[in-house]
Amino acid sequence: MRAAFADTLIAALELLEAEARSARKGATRMAGAAVLLAAAGLLALGAAALLAWALMTALYPVMAPPLARLLTGLAVLAVAGGVLWAATRMNR
Repeated sequence: MRAAFADTLIAALELLEAEARSARKGATRMAGAAVLLAAAGLLALGAAALLAWALMTALYPVMAPPLARLLTGLAVLAVAGGVLWAATRMNR
């Protein structure tokens, strides 16, 4: 009886150890993915800023600089609104 109980306890502890090892691997992979996602987000933010700057610079010869800045700001605001709308639709 004691041997069967000891064997069952050892098997349960081995299973617990294997599950903990698997969870640790999963957590490590998730943390790596989160770091890469944050890096991609920062790169995308920089790219969006450069695109807005390029748009504003392209509009300078056509119109007054304050108006070019206004139109660029409105374009960026429209894109941000579209992204927000898409995010709310995805979370329904």
